[in-house]
Amino acid sequence: MQTQTRSRTAFADQLQASVGELMERAARAAPGPERSRLLRWLLVGGALFLLWRMGRGAKKLFWTLFGIGMALYWSGAAGWLLR
Repeated sequence: MQTQTRSRTAFADQLQASVGELMERAARAAPGPERSRLLRWLLVGGALFLLWRMGRGAKKLFWTLFGIGMALYWSGAAGWLLR
């Protein structure tokens, strides 16, 4: 089995560094408006990360579904399924 290693993207590194810095600042901040602002930015960073991961997963899902669709089409099963 071959494994493929990829270096992390600059976006992932930058996002991780920014979120780590915000986490440290939020942990040190006293409860109040400053902490609320930091937590809001942490939520935004987390949402961006999830969107990025979902986008990467959607690409793989698309090609998987495309491959299954082509296999059904060329085997003739698509006609049987769509009757």
